[in-house]
Amino acid sequence: MVQAKQTEDENLCSKYMENEHLKTQKSCINGIRLPLYQFGRNSPLDDISFKAPSDVPLEEQTILESILLAKAIMGQKKFLAQLNESWTNPSLSQYEEMSGSLFQTNWLKCQEELLFCISRGENNESKLISAALVPTSSILVIINATPVEYGHVILLPCAVNGPLQFSDDMSLELEMLLRLSVEINNFALCLFYECSTPGTACLYFQALFFSSLLPVEAMTVDTFFSDSLGGICVSTITDYPVKALLFESSCNLKKMGQVIAEICSHLQEKCVLYNLLIRDCGKKIFLFLQLQGSDRSSILSPWECWGYFLFKSRSEFDQATEDALLDRIATAASLDDAEFQGVKQFCCDVAGKVSF
Repeated sequence: MVQAKQTEDENLCSKYMENEHLKTQKSCINGIRLPLYQFGRNSPLDDISFKAPSDVPLEEQTILESILLAKAIMGQKKFLAQLNESWTNPSLSQYEEMSGSLFQTNWLKCQEELLFCISRGENNESKLISAALVPTSSILVIINATPVEYGHVILLPCAVNGPLQFSDDMSLELEMLLRLSVEINNFALCLFYECSTPGTACLYFQALFFSSLLPVEAMTVDTFFSDSLGGICVSTITDYPVKALLFESSCNLKKMGQVIAEICSHLQEKCVLYNLLIRDCGKKIFLFLQLQGSDRSSILSPWECWGYFLFKSRSEFDQATEDALLDRIATAASLDDAEFQGVKQFCCDVAGKVSF
């Protein structure tokens, strides 16, 4: 992890409260003080030859592994299954449906659900501030009451007066999350995003730690785009039941994030559902593609796209087989080959425009 200088600044965010319009707005986070991690101006995203020592010890046994049953499913895909009888799907959908004065003062059950926040800073190096007002254009890290795996949290881009609507191309949010992935410098970190409503951006990202190789990561790939400088490669995940692409960069994660953001904006306009998965400290981004079917329950969750399945019933867990899980995936509406080829061509066009 990048070393951070810890300070405490009572007036750090006072400049964000000077605007008279902000003062009059009813805000869920106005006046709340949280630990604040500020990114430095020297960004490792521009050159990932930067090697930061990792201060995160390897987990011998995650918290959930000690209380949940999990198993690998026999078969070629190496699917994973977990039994969690009390799990419910974590969602902030009730907040996504709000408009106007988003996120009133009761949007959280209690302030303790807020862990800390992340923002850009003006210093050259990153630093940790033990308590500060929440600055504008930051990311709130929120407790997830029903985690899928160790460290499962919600990452909510937020302004002083409520949640930020994602910018049209989502590039600013992706840049901050790629930066977070690089600075945490732990290969077990999964950052992911779910767009499960056609034409509508989800308000938040999620993160968790998963130390093992995910099934999708074990699949072979077929690279169909690689720029001459080796800056970015785009590949198809072959012999996998979900239509998926893999983006990899060997030199500049910021520009790869810009490519992904433009592609996601295009998919949103075309009402194509998608999931993003950031792995390998930001160097790999998986893009999973789906279509809205007649039954919303047929939409795959992010972890199902990865090959990781949750069961609330012990009998279903015990009877889980690769064929049964493939049948579950088959119920999800997918792009046909022509549509998938169109997405691949658009990826080539966008990646080809970016100079690495």
